[in-house]
Amino acid sequence: MFCPVCGRAMNGPSLPKVAYPMFICPHDGVVYDRRRDAWHGLPEVEGKLCCPVCGGAMEREPKEPPHRIFFCYQCGTTFDRERGTWYGLAYHQAPTG
Repeated sequence: MFCPVCGRAMNGPSLPKVAYPMFICPHDGVVYDRRRDAWHGLPEVEGKLCCPVCGGAMEREPKEPPHRIFFCYQCGTTFDRERGTWYGLAYHQAPTG
């Protein structure tokens, strides 16, 4: 997982059987709870967002503010700002067992 704010790799659980797998960005303090599929500490998205799957900069639509959709051309991950919903994010994660 990569931080959507800075694009750096997030620290994650080292064991596959962790009850509550959390990914944490030590730089920005953003936390992703994989079990609940929820982000914590993610600031209001304005004009820049990094892809949590590959870490690359996400494109914005429309090009001028207010930006409503953020899309990663490298892996297809999409963020709908108005709904606060990520699409394609769970597809890239290891299945929970």
